[in-house]
Amino acid sequence: MKTISFIIYKLLSAKGADVKTIMNMKKIFLFFTLLSVTTIAMSQIKVVTNGNVGMGTNTPTKGKVVIAYNGSEFAFHAYNKTDGKAYFGAHNANQDPWINFYHPTEGYNKVRYKQAIVSSDSTIKDEITPLGNTTEILKQINTYSYFFKSDSIQIRGDSIDERKKDYGVLAQEIETILPNLVDTCNGEMFVNYNAFIAILIKGFNEQQNEIEILQNIVSAQELDLLELKTLQYQVDKLQEVVDRCCEEPQGGYQMLAAPPENPQLPQEDAILYQNTPNPFSSNTEIKCYLPETPQQAAIYVYNLQGIELKSYPLSQRGQNTVIVNGSALPAGMYLYTLIVDDQLIDTKRMILTK
Repeated sequence: MKTISFIIYKLLSAKGADVKTIMNMKKIFLFFTLLSVTTIAMSQIKVVTNGNVGMGTNTPTKGKVVIAYNGSEFAFHAYNKTDGKAYFGAHNANQDPWINFYHPTEGYNKVRYKQAIVSSDSTIKDEITPLGNTTEILKQINTYSYFFKSDSIQIRGDSIDERKKDYGVLAQEIETILPNLVDTCNGEMFVNYNAFIAILIKGFNEQQNEIEILQNIVSAQELDLLELKTLQYQVDKLQEVVDRCCEEPQGGYQMLAAPPENPQLPQEDAILYQNTPNPFSSNTEIKCYLPETPQQAAIYVYNLQGIELKSYPLSQRGQNTVIVNGSALPAGMYLYTLIVDDQLIDTKRMILTK
């Protein structure tokens, strides 16, 4: 620039131009120089009429600021709205929407963020199909602890490696089991960990169903054992009655008097009846009979885990009726037991439906 100005100065001096003319000529030359530089810059930066800015492209249509390189486009645009939202995206000729946080010498970067909300709107999905059995799939997946090779080793004075371990799966193994969850870019394989959420939920539900089936089997076995114990108790009581009847009376055998007409034989044993209706959805009645001799009696309601849920003290002798309100219990199978003077009389099962 100084050389050109000096040449212009010499040419003008040779023709007798004054200093003012020379200075005006230098300003004109500087203006055209800046104009040429701006023209070169504008060929790389394009500002279109709607305010979009393009770098490396003359058609910045996909964002307020568009940077194009080797046929791909990086777009960022922030609207001047009260919502304060910024929109960030990428697009290329292959319609690939990925944004890669990648450095040519460092590789893929770690990204820190406070919260990520994943789009899962049903209106943007197609061919929606419920998952099949996932328990068998999960049984094939191995998990590992590991370090990334790019993590710098930091050894403390006590020879402890301060690197933080990572935990996860290996993409090469997942590709053989769930190939749709694996992606490859720049020679590295990636796993869609978000998709595992659906698989784990389905696997949990399957396991829970199996647990509930096993619990019902165990509960049924427990009921059978309880009924056997109740039956044994009743047999023992009957045996006591038989033994008393067969005892030899004092003074030898005696002829029994003829029974009176219309005998009033007292009932000696308490009885628990099956609830009605059963199954039930609102209320059900439990009836029982109590003889005159017991001091305390009550009906207890249990769940299949043996936890007491309700108790109904019985104060009168003879026939009793207890009303169980179904709205106070969740749907399921329950046990109810008659206890008289701390003795288990009988246990039966009832089913509540909603």
